[in-house]
Amino acid sequence: MRKEERRSQVLRCARKVFAEKGYHAAGVADIIREAGVARGTFYLYFESKRAIFDELLDVLFQELESQIRRVDPTGGAEDSARQMLDNVGRVLDTLLRNRDLTRILLREAVGLDAGFDRKLDEFYRRLAGLIERSLVSGREMGLVRELDRRVASLMILGALKQVLDHSLADPDSLPAAPELAREFLGIVLTGVVRPGTMMLPGEGRDTR
Repeated sequence: MRKEERRSQVLRCARKVFAEKGYHAAGVADIIREAGVARGTFYLYFESKRAIFDELLDVLFQELESQIRRVDPTGGAEDSARQMLDNVGRVLDTLLRNRDLTRILLREAVGLDAGFDRKLDEFYRRLAGLIERSLVSGREMGLVRELDRRVASLMILGALKQVLDHSLADPDSLPAAPELAREFLGIVLTGVVRPGTMMLPGEGRDTR
């Protein structure tokens, strides 16, 4: 087996072990047993268990980033909404397809490994930044009203994490991915009150 193939094999096996045992409970011994390689071979490619986990999260983030396409507003409001829906659908699909890593992101205990905690924080900061940049682009295109983009991005991320957590724990409790994406985006775009029925004190009706 070529060097690149062996490295990929170790990555796949580590991911399987993390999914089955959890990150904290898994050890290098479990990974090399699953991969059928010697300990020396493992350390030829990765310096530690956390180095593998870091790479798995980096690859997942890159995949998420690639699923978000810039919205073209020239087709009108309905077409723009469809493009946003496609973006949300692809992100949800990516996270649910990678449910083993998503489960670790949502369920693994923090406070047991400082390096693990830092990587988790970094992943969520990058994801919040990705959402914030999307809001900035939407504002520049006239699709998003003026708001505190940092607060909005953190709220969207928090909602996404909670929805995913429930979906992983009890898949039948929420709609399937396409309808879930539609509901999620609908609430993000329009909130929960009927248009024109309520607004915050001191706010006018101009939400540009």
